[in-house]
Order: sequence, then structure tokens, then C-alpha cells
Amino acid sequence: MTSDPYALPEALVAAQRWDSARAALGEALAANPDDPRLTGLLVRTLRAQGARQEALDASQRLLALTPQDPYALRLGTLVCLDVGWVDEAITLAGRAVQRDPGNSANHLALSRAWAGSTRPEAVANQLAAAREAVLIDPNSTDAQVQIGAALAADGDVVAARVAYFEALRRDPGNTAALNNLAVLEMQSGSPAEAARHLASALAANPHGVSARRNLDALAVLVARRAGRWMLMAPFPGLVAAAAGFDLLARVLAVLALVLLPTVWLRWWRALTGGQRQALRGLPRRMRARTWFWPVLAALVGGSAVAMAVLAPNAVTTTVVVGYLAVMTYLLLLGALGSTPMRVMRARAASRSSDVGRMLGGR
Repeated sequence: MTSDPYALPEALVAAQRWDSARAALGEALAANPDDPRLTGLLVRTLRAQGARQEALDASQRLLALTPQDPYALRLGTLVCLDVGWVDEAITLAGRAVQRDPGNSANHLALSRAWAGSTRPEAVANQLAAAREAVLIDPNSTDAQVQIGAALAADGDVVAARVAYFEALRRDPGNTAALNNLAVLEMQSGSPAEAARHLASALAANPHGVSARRNLDALAVLVARRAGRWMLMAPFPGLVAAAAGFDLLARVLAVLALVLLPTVWLRWWRALTGGQRQALRGLPRRMRARTWFWPVLAALVGGSAVAMAVLAPNAVTTTVVVGYLAVMTYLLLLGALGSTPMRVMRARAASRSSDVGRMLGGR
């Protein structure tokens, strides 16, 4: 009696034992190289291993074997997105929807494909496809995440937050929703809330790449905020010194330094011990130029504080005007050099769909 050729590979893929699955699939495909079921499992395995080119080759072979199978089309969508072929992914997902419009996984795949596009109609199409997926499957947490990602990309932060919390209501450990909520809080200027969401995301998935990258982005954001504070906070003290109020100038300058830790403290307390440990390696992970602006801002602001405290008599109207010009220039420079929130939203959205939900069943 011939044993089931699918049992072992499917069990290994389900267990995410990718190396063993690849070996088992190699043996099974050697006996039957044109089996679409085995080829589909191979595509999933290669994607999980990060073998993008091999996954692309296997996906194209699967599409050649079953060109109208929605499952193969959804797999092809994922692989195309992995290699940056967004338009091709949209085409494949669109074909899947045409073949089986009653399957929410197909609409979710189409929404996911549009999420990677920069075309003018991308956000509207992403949102429409995700809402169609929810209509078909009201319990789809990943469709709610896609709705949130589309709304966030469209600038509707309040509605995006509602969608993410709806996903969390159904799945409290949904790492994509937690990660994307953290990005929204970064955009809204709430680093402590962002840190809490990232902590929850990392607790649910300690190896989550998006959450770890956004934790780094959050740390840089806080550093830049501290730099802006150091630039702006000494200015009232300089004005008081130029007006001849030396004592007031010293008090204001000291307050600028005393209040600076509040920029960091609430955020730092929101971090877990593991997050703090991870951030210790941040200087090595980030390019040196990342820290250029915060350090420069701190040095310029620190010199202003020192002048207001130690030599208020030396501060003249000319000095105040000159500092105002330098401060304005550095603030503009910092604004131009910072990471656009649109980019951070895209990072979050790019991993907002779970592979299992998006692939669905055959």
C-alpha cells in the first residue's frame, strides 16, 4: 500500500520546521515533480526560509501547472510582493478575486497587494478590497488590520485606530495591529503609548522584525524630540538676558535643563527590560549620521544654556537674533532629514497580513 505523499510535508510545514520540510518536499517532488500540491508547499517553505528567487521560480512553476487556481494565485501574490513586483502581485490577486469572488482570502490578497503600490488609486483600492473581505468574513482580524493600514495611509488616524482595536478585540495578541498602533502613536507624538504597543507586540512575537525596527525608529524619534527641546528651550532665557533680567535668565535656562528628562522619562518607563536591553545596541545598528542632528542640536542648545547661566551680561539683541536664525535653520534641517511617517506606515502595513489567513484553504 502506497503511503500518503502529502502527510509528512504538510505536517512539517504546519509545524514550521522549514529545513525538514524542504528536505521532505525534495524527495516527494523527485518522485512527482509536477504535483501542484507539493509545489505549493515548497513555495511556502522557500518563502519562510527567505529564498526569494527560488520561491519565485517555484511559484511560476505552480502557476504554469494550475494557472486558474486561486490558491496558486494568492501564493504568487505573496512571492511577487517579496521581490518587489507590486503590479504583478495586483494582477495575480485580481485574477484570484475573479476566479472566486466569494472567498475573503482572495480579497485580502488583493488588499495586501494594493498596500504595496504607490499608484494614486492604491489606498482606495486597498480599503475597498479589505472591506469586501470583512463583509465575507466578519471575523477576519487581518482584514481589519488592512482596513486600518489603508485608513492610516489616507491620514484618517482616528478611524485607523478603531480598526486596529477591533482587530485586537478579536485577537488580543495580533502583532500586526499592535505594531501598526505603535506607528500611529509615533505619528501622534505619543512615544510612551507607542512603546507599550511595541512591548505587547514583542511579547506576542519576540522575533518580530517590524516591531524591533519600529522600536529603533521610536528611539531615534525620541532623540530628535530631545534635540528640538534643547534648541528651543534656552531661547526664553536668552531673551530675558538680553533684556537685562539676569536672574530670570538663569532660572529659565536651568528650567530648560531640569525639564529635559521629562522628554525621556515617561517613554523610558514604558519600556520593558527586554526593550531597554535591545536598545543598548542601537548605536551600532544605526548609521552615524542618524545621530548627527540630535547631537548638533544638543551642543548648540547647551551652549545657549551655558551663556544664559554663566554670562547673561554678554547676551545682546544681536546674539538673540543670531541664535533665532541658527535655531530656525537647524529645526528646518531636522524636519527635512527626519524619516517621513508615510515610510513608517508602509513598513507597518507591509507585514499586516498573516500568511495563513491570506492563503486560506485550497
